[in-house]
Amino acid sequence: MRIEVLGSSAGGGFPQWNCHCRMCQSVRDGTSRAEPRTQSSIAVSDDGDNWVVINASPDIRQQINASPRLARTEGTRGSSIRAVIVTDAQIDHTTGLLILREGLPLELYCTQEVAQELSTTYPILSMMQHWEGGYQTHTVDIESPDGWRIPAVPHLAFYPISLSSNAPPFSPYRNRPRPGDNIGLKIVDTEVGQPCFMRLGWARLSRQY
Repeated sequence: MRIEVLGSSAGGGFPQWNCHCRMCQSVRDGTSRAEPRTQSSIAVSDDGDNWVVINASPDIRQQINASPRLARTEGTRGSSIRAVIVTDAQIDHTTGLLILREGLPLELYCTQEVAQELSTTYPILSMMQHWEGGYQTHTVDIESPDGWRIPAVPHLAFYPISLSSNAPPFSPYRNRPRPGDNIGLKIVDTEVGQPCFMRLGWARLSRQY
């Protein structure tokens, strides 16, 4: 399994555009050893050529341009991104779906609850249908012990893990979240049997790959 950490910051990135705390300002001034970071997102691959983005942050354009393996293509237009997974409907994890419209159609994997939010209260999926048919949405069952596979990365198995966390502020289910509003992921490299765990905006690796 190959893992590309595209971004590791919380919402707003670091430094946050409207934050002038000591840490953010020191990065702008160049007086800190800390480096700027984009918002949380990773990409995974089983061969280094075909990639799945997990959570499409508002910084996705910058992240792809900074990741040659994701930007690589044989023709004059395209990328190595074959699918996207979103683990919730939060703006920080889905705004990048708008940015990726030039690469549509793309496969999208999420829970039924997230797909509902992205088609109604925050209708990204409905809007994107005007670009080459939009996202080809596959809903995943959080109760299934078998997880799911993505054809572009056949040696990776994805297992959803239901999390207790709130629905987005714009959701009618805010403060009364449903199972499926938020998931973590266990990703298993079936060739070697090693897993990676991802929860919300950060990834925790069980070992170095």
